[in-house]
Amino acid sequence: MRKLTKKEARDYMARWRLVNQVLDEELRKTSIETKFEKMDAAYRMAMGLGFLAKLRALKRETADEVRQRWLRLQTTHP
Repeated sequence: MRKLTKKEARDYMARWRLVNQVLDEELRKTSIETKFEKMDAAYRMAMGLGFLAKLRALKRETADEVRQRWLRLQTTHP
């Protein structure tokens, strides 16, 4: 794989800036209803794939770790 020249790198970055501008504009023009439908679809997919249950379990686990740390601090540093 060859290295890009400075000009090629600048051109590459400029193209991606244009792509991002177009995507931003499309997002601004998207209706709130369409945004909600997409968010709902993503939420339902996450539920269907079991991601939400895993996130809840991870959050519970993290909360338990913090609770245990807090109890250790209380008992070691009165």
